[in-house]
Amino acid sequence: MPMANNIIADGDHVIFKRDGTCRVFQIKPDRQAYFEKVKFTVNDLIGQQFGSTFKVDRGNLVKLSETKVLELEQVASEPGADNRNLLDSESNQKMRLEDIQKMKSDGLSGEKIIEELVENSETFDSKTSFSQAKYLKKKKKKHLQMFTVLRPTARLVMEIFSKEPAKICFLRPDTVSQILNFSNVMYGSNVAVVETCQGLVLACVLERLGGHGKVIHIVPNTSDTLCRQVMNYFNLTKDQLDHFYSVPITCLKVETDGTQHKSLNINSSTEIPGDTLVSYSRTELPAIEMLPDRTDDVNEAEKSDIMTEEKEAEKKKREVKREEKQKRQEAAAALIQNKKLDSLIIACKYNPLPVVKKLIQFLPPSRCVVVYCQYIEPLVECYTWIKEQQVGCQLKFSETWCRDYQVLPNQTHPVINMSGTGGYLLTYTTVSKLS
Repeated sequence: MPMANNIIADGDHVIFKRDGTCRVFQIKPDRQAYFEKVKFTVNDLIGQQFGSTFKVDRGNLVKLSETKVLELEQVASEPGADNRNLLDSESNQKMRLEDIQKMKSDGLSGEKIIEELVENSETFDSKTSFSQAKYLKKKKKKHLQMFTVLRPTARLVMEIFSKEPAKICFLRPDTVSQILNFSNVMYGSNVAVVETCQGLVLACVLERLGGHGKVIHIVPNTSDTLCRQVMNYFNLTKDQLDHFYSVPITCLKVETDGTQHKSLNINSSTEIPGDTLVSYSRTELPAIEMLPDRTDDVNEAEKSDIMTEEKEAEKKKREVKREEKQKRQEAAAALIQNKKLDSLIIACKYNPLPVVKKLIQFLPPSRCVVVYCQYIEPLVECYTWIKEQQVGCQLKFSETWCRDYQVLPNQTHPVINMSGTGGYLLTYTTVSKLS
């Protein structure tokens, strides 16, 4: 019996994967999904296991067994010797477009249509096994709406952004793994993160901590303009999100004469996780008994009183949220200013040097710092400043060159289309500044 946490539940985010296409979607009852030019409802996914394969049949999802999936992937004929005598011509296929459309209108399944196409192909049997597999893959993509539902992971989420890598600062899975490794993120760590990757690095750190330790997102200012949408994709639990904090960098005070400023100057507009907000329901108002002698003016006055009470309840709710927000920000700022951090990760689209200068004073000695940037020039500036100020040791630049490979029986070869760069990393360990 599958584990409970491996079951798709209402509200979970899942990833639909078909060949090289991935898309994230949130599961809700009676919700319509549109994937690969096919529209369907997601009701049948609730209660199913992650990793299951489905096909779309007239707007409904039909789960396929592992045996059925393997059958659909098999080649239906013995391969020929080679393709030297094959000519690419429309006459090779006896079936016409009208025949295929009629089969679809009659309700024939995609498997039956593909079988008919293979039987009516004059050249399929003489093709090599590679050509047959390529032919079947092309026809299945067109006539068989089949996809797999997967649990969101860092690798799959980054695959979603493969066509627009600038949204996550050109991060790649190999780069993220090195960021987590060099920053020494482990059970019970207190990690400060400065990132503009839509919450990707934050989610990876929270996932690795597993509900122990603290993750503090240091935002550039008190304005609520940062996007942390990717954090929702990972289906993080409430226990994990309870260890997530957010604090503006402007609230961190510089040490003066060996003492710290105690005033935090917290602006209440900074965002905190929604799970920490206290939820209040409106008080049920008693039914108003309408007397025959009441006038419209009295009714309007009572409606006005009701609206006033609702506004006061809403105002009280906002005040509670603001107080809770400020408490969490003060706790996060106090942890940073008391030098309780274990590591610092910076992965942002702007120049990281001012951030390094600001935060280096809050890190005790022997703490790991990782600075990521898609360009090398800003990291050179950071490297030079750290060397001049003598605040770090074991400074190291790194750039990984990662290439994907297609691994199939007798078909292993590098993938031609690949990313040009995964960015650059600057890693070092903090030390006490020499006088």
